[in-house]
Amino acid sequence: MSRTGFDSPTSAPPPFQLELENTTHNSAIAPGSGGGISSENENLGLFGVRAKTENSISSEQAFVHMIKAMLGTGLLSLPLAFKHSGLYLGLILIVIICVVNIYCMRLVVFASHYVCSRNGKELIDYANIMRGAVEAGPSWIKNRGYFFKQLVNFNIFTAQLGFCCVYFVFMADNLEDFFNQNTGIKMSKAVWMLLLLVPLFAICSIRNLKGLAPFAVAANLIYLCAVAIVVYYFFGHLQPVDTVTKFGKWTDLPLFFGTVMFAFEGVSVIMPLENRMEHPQQFISWNGVLNSSCLVVLAIFAVTGFYGYLAFGDAVKDTVTLNLPNEPFYQALKIMFVLCIMVSYPLQFYVPLERVEKFITRKCDPVNHVRYSYLARYSIILITCAIAELVPHLALFIALVGAVACTSLAVVFPPIIDLLVCYAQNKLTLGIWLRNSVLFMFAIIGFTTGTYSALSDIIATFQ
Repeated sequence: MSRTGFDSPTSAPPPFQLELENTTHNSAIAPGSGGGISSENENLGLFGVRAKTENSISSEQAFVHMIKAMLGTGLLSLPLAFKHSGLYLGLILIVIICVVNIYCMRLVVFASHYVCSRNGKELIDYANIMRGAVEAGPSWIKNRGYFFKQLVNFNIFTAQLGFCCVYFVFMADNLEDFFNQNTGIKMSKAVWMLLLLVPLFAICSIRNLKGLAPFAVAANLIYLCAVAIVVYYFFGHLQPVDTVTKFGKWTDLPLFFGTVMFAFEGVSVIMPLENRMEHPQQFISWNGVLNSSCLVVLAIFAVTGFYGYLAFGDAVKDTVTLNLPNEPFYQALKIMFVLCIMVSYPLQFYVPLERVEKFITRKCDPVNHVRYSYLARYSIILITCAIAELVPHLALFIALVGAVACTSLAVVFPPIIDLLVCYAQNKLTLGIWLRNSVLFMFAIIGFTTGTYSALSDIIATFQ
């Protein structure tokens, strides 16, 4: 359930964050090899076989990691997204958004191999793909590579902090509902967030994330089983189609867009996985890892959103776990989800922490590194808790993070990268301009309307 994409970590990475090292190219990719980002021919010279290492993964392993990385808390809010869009319109739009996401992800992968070939590198991360594309672009922008690299890093940083904040709200929502329904303990969501600080301080104090890996694997298995049980419940409690909205209001579509983008965001895990594959062409081919995993995820998202909304109708809540009946078995699922997300928090938390710890390593006296590192850990947890306290509405928080950070990474940056790489290859045709302009306009409309709608509703809740 982790989404990552920064430079190589200084300590052991979480299960789905694969270290990225800009190692010197040996023989896998020949500099100056042919082909380009816009070519439909997938057997490009750019996608050569890499030397096998102990970190190499198979296409099957990459397929599993891609699916696990994109199935997070946003999945359980998709029924609410379908409420915003309407039952049938939501089904159409989620397919369109999926296709756009896949296409943009493919642009990033093609660009990565061109930049690696041009710069004599074998592995690269998302931020350095943007930097390499900018530096290969026109003279008026080619000196801005470092700025655009940090812009991508900032968006990944923001997205990861956003995920951490959403986790706080999700856990507090479910704990509050569980104890209100089953015990005499009545505490507000804000109090539950403060109580969550205790276990999160403890679990995030573990500096070597290898120790968390077995728990993360178990949490993922439990999470998938719990989701399967929830979906099974949907099928047993479906309402007539006439009782739900089939085509929603256009004014509610931005919230649908932000929620789906939050759930579907997977660009930042693509390059870590692709970099580890011995046969990268198996990742990008028409029946390869990227297309196959995204289609499986699309099916899971469509089923969850469609049947979740059809089961609960307009009574659907921010997360469907809050709609489960007051029975011991289903109430226990809420605690299972809370525990799974609690284990996943350090994995999302790792990315912003890694950037801060790199800064500490460069700027501070080595004697104080450990002390400042723990101070940074606890400060980031407190910051995410404080933000979650300010915006305690899960659905609006998800829509905001999805519209701002996830849309930028998944849809805004890829067409820009494609234009710059095509310029460097002297392949910038009118068709490429039109295609990327349409993608960019789609992204900007979703970004602006989604952000505006989420912020407007958040402000309205305070008023």
